[in-house]
Amino acid sequence: MNEHVGPVALRPREVHFDFSHSPLHWIPGEPVASHAISGLNLILPLGERGFVEMFRRALPYVTDPELREQMIGFMGQESQHAESHNRAIWEFLQRHGIDPEPILTEVEYLFDRAISRLDTLPEQLRHRVVVQMLAAIAGVEHFTALGGDWLLNQDFEALQADPALTDLFRWHGAEEVEHRSVAFDVARYFGARRPRLVTIYLGASAGLPLGLIAVAWWLVRQDPTLRNMGPIKVFREVNSAMRRGVLPRWRLIGNGFASFVRADYNPEDTGDTAQAVAYLAKSPAAKMAHAS
Repeated sequence: MNEHVGPVALRPREVHFDFSHSPLHWIPGEPVASHAISGLNLILPLGERGFVEMFRRALPYVTDPELREQMIGFMGQESQHAESHNRAIWEFLQRHGIDPEPILTEVEYLFDRAISRLDTLPEQLRHRVVVQMLAAIAGVEHFTALGGDWLLNQDFEALQADPALTDLFRWHGAEEVEHRSVAFDVARYFGARRPRLVTIYLGASAGLPLGLIAVAWWLVRQDPTLRNMGPIKVFREVNSAMRRGVLPRWRLIGNGFASFVRADYNPEDTGDTAQAVAYLAKSPAAKMAHAS
């Protein structure tokens, strides 16, 4: 059962990760599962940059001081997430001979084009697009809260996973649980109704897992020990890892959708704030940052 600890003042936390000793297959004996989770390092920075951009554009229209404070804290945390995962891309992947620049350059180009296109729209239409994106962020944030709760409770130690990468994903997961209500509150503040939120979340439920599998396959193709593994084999390996509990099961996604479509849905019902805050207080990366 979740512990309700009341409102938490959101703030970005200084962290320092050392990936100099982290192996490419950071979950021993699970190369594809390692790549599936490592793929988050490629996907998350751009997504979080987009979240911050949409919140930045929405903030001037928010007059509720408490919600404004939560939005600012959310933006700070998401910016820190993006920076930490971006660092992991270059420090971790490049050290193992994987050059992420081609895929990152293409994605950055598409993102910059989308933002430029948004700025050319008439103000009223631009505002409508931002509100639509806020609704999308609310759906994605429910998905990331589910993932964050899974990361906090996954027994990576039993799998003998690399401590630095374990801490990176748990620290991020804990902050996703901590700020899980903000995007939903913002979307509702801007008038996003349940049918729109549910429709967008349905798309996220299908798109995000498939996107992660696609990125996992891209990483597998860069891995000299796995280059002969095709996409169907990667998909089967991911499913096998899910059944063994090394990766989140499809059931988690289904249960997440079932909870989101309920009329009484409350983001606070996903995860445990007390558990998240407790981990953030003991995260090795946070302790390392304070010691430096």
